Amino acid sequence: MAAFKPVSYHCCINSCCCFVGPHEKANTCPFCDEPCLKDGHPCKRFTYIPIIPQLVVYYKNADMIEAMLYCRTYTPNPNVMSDIFDSDNYTKLKDSHVTIGGKKLLLKFFSGLRDITLGLSTDGIALFKRRKQTCWPLILFNYNLPPEVHFHLQNILCVGVIPGPNKPKDFDSFQWPLVEELLKFKIGVPAFDIRASEVFSLHAYLILNFGDMLAIVMVMQMKGHNALFPCHFCHINSTLPSHMGSGGFRWTPMECWNSIQNPPEW
Repeated sequence: MAAFKPVSYHCCINSCCCFVGPHEKANTCPFCDEPCLKDGHPCKRFTYIPIIPQLVVYYKNADMIEAMLYCRTYTPNPNVMSDIFDSDNYTKLKDSHVTIGGKKLLLKFFSGLRDITLGLSTDGIALFKRRKQTCWPLILFNYNLPPEVHFHLQNILCVGVIPGPNKPKDFDSFQWPLVEELLKFKIGVPAFDIRASEVFSLHAYLILNFGDMLAIVMVMQMKGHNALFPCHFCHINSTLPSHMGSGGFRWTPMECWNSIQNPPEW
């Protein structure tokens, strides 16, 4: 009834990576050496739900079109951060040309009245009480909608769930299908506006990727909060308290805050 189908990809039995992109022709996992196939069948699958048909169908719903006009009626305030449209990243993108393959186009980001602003979030979820196994949903948020309904369940776009039981070691590989679709959105995807009764080129741009500390560590491929340089905002060094012995690091919130306010040069 939704007129689109999920796409299944082979993935590591331990969820280390998805066998797409650079891993597409791999016979074994590059991280744990587990085989991709067993008796000719995939050991595990990652199911991806395409985002293009989900966003295209928005413009076949007059109520959704009206709700997404919020981003065009919003007036930014340079002195107040009250929405994603007040961010420096969004402001810079609006003044930047879209580039494809290193070639700059005449088109600028968010120059179209129907362009969609997206944010991606992920987090590990323990489905059982013992919390030894986790899965990682990939969730998109539509910031064209008013802030009070951004995170309502009916407006959340889940494009897939990394099956677990372990945290992925190559998170980018599970995002590969999504990135391919986002690249198509840079070029423009044909869509039909039911209110205007016209075909147009739909563009959608991902400007935000967020999560808690553990999720950001995975997304940014960092060492994490137990590392010598634990913060991805500043250059604060961890210290080793004498009573903790080897392997324990500690830093104070004030030191971290001071480092953010007066960051050293790289």
